[in-house]
Amino acid sequence: MGYRKFNFSEQAKSQYSSAWMASAKDYDDSITKGPVVGQSEQSGKLDDIVNLFSERFEQLSKVLRWEWGFHSVGTIREVRKNRPVFKNRDINLIGIICEVRRTKSGGRLIELEDKTGRMTIFVGKEHPAIDTMLPDDVIGVTGRYIKDGDDFFIASRIQHPEVADYQNRGGEEFDPISVAFTSDVHFGSKYHLAKEWERMTEWLNSDHPVAKNIKYLVCSGDMADGIGVYPGQDNNLSIQDVYEQYDYCARQFDLLPDHITPIMLPGNHDVVRPAEPQPVLENEIQKMFNSTIHMGNPARIGLNHGPEPFEILSYHGKGIDDMVPRMAHVTYEKPAEAMKEMLKKRHLAPMWGERNALSPEETDQMVITHKPDLMVTGHTHAHQMEWYRGTPLVVSSTFQGQSDFMRMLGYKPKMGYLSVYNLQNREMKTVAFADQNNPSAGYTTQ
Repeated sequence: MGYRKFNFSEQAKSQYSSAWMASAKDYDDSITKGPVVGQSEQSGKLDDIVNLFSERFEQLSKVLRWEWGFHSVGTIREVRKNRPVFKNRDINLIGIICEVRRTKSGGRLIELEDKTGRMTIFVGKEHPAIDTMLPDDVIGVTGRYIKDGDDFFIASRIQHPEVADYQNRGGEEFDPISVAFTSDVHFGSKYHLAKEWERMTEWLNSDHPVAKNIKYLVCSGDMADGIGVYPGQDNNLSIQDVYEQYDYCARQFDLLPDHITPIMLPGNHDVVRPAEPQPVLENEIQKMFNSTIHMGNPARIGLNHGPEPFEILSYHGKGIDDMVPRMAHVTYEKPAEAMKEMLKKRHLAPMWGERNALSPEETDQMVITHKPDLMVTGHTHAHQMEWYRGTPLVVSSTFQGQSDFMRMLGYKPKMGYLSVYNLQNREMKTVAFADQNNPSAGYTTQ
């Protein structure tokens, strides 16, 4: 398959705005890496876990106070001790949810905790937050006691430390370059879509204006299939040695055009610890790659192409596994709903001890301390591009076909899509290299 297939006439090119017509090769790479993640020397003792939650509580309490103006009237111990003082008036509390229980009426009883104690709070079934509260969420609660001497507290307001609703950075002051997104390519798997990946590589080397406009390719985890990730995985491998999987990945990256710089972070299939945050891939693997920038998971990437860095929050997305069973509106087919919840909770994986393993770092590196200019996840083998409160959300597509495990679950992945975002005009485009109904159809752009 030659590059001629992807050349376009001047008439076709005229359909794109000037920001898409710029050539990425005319702009230098300029990336600021965020803080290093997953490399502390914590032992995982109980004190480490307690300190992690204490630090999370402090971080998100500050967000509630500074960004939302939510100030507690006191600690839980003080409020419970002085109930008569607070009767017939609303009380503000900040705490972390220990437990959520469903009531017969359809409401919820939550156990809220701070550093001084716990209290039980009732949330009515009509409250908009009723189906989004998870254990280990840090929230602000406004409510009141309903009877003198009674310990029954009813919430009228639940305030998450949500990101503010304003436009992300970008626009005319930023370079007219774009960023492309992929993940879950699974080099080394029998189900890897080699033809579709080759088709994408050839398109990226073509004269198509969008292809020439791409400056960075963010790869959000699971680029290799790994070894021993699940029982019987060896039966699904085309490359049995994990280092050979990465070597093959590196050779595929060498086929990308010079104007594209890959940025790569690990996922749950990669050769790092499974607990998040995950450290960067080991040096022996990094040395296989010529121009790829390696980061941990999650990665906070600053693109220096404007008056301020354009900040991308890239997270592989394993924390979604804990949200799907507990929130009806969050599904593997629509994981962008999970990303919205992460931005609402200001945390990438709030629940401890469920499907997703977390490491008790010295600071909670899964907290979303400030609003990103773009957020991207992988892991679910889905594909979505949406906006939420002024932030573009990208669920990057997979280049792995439907495995036997997915088939057993009845889940059909959205395969072979490349997501592209332009910093200057804030437009999103999707390029499809695997028509789900007609795999030989070539490609389309949206």
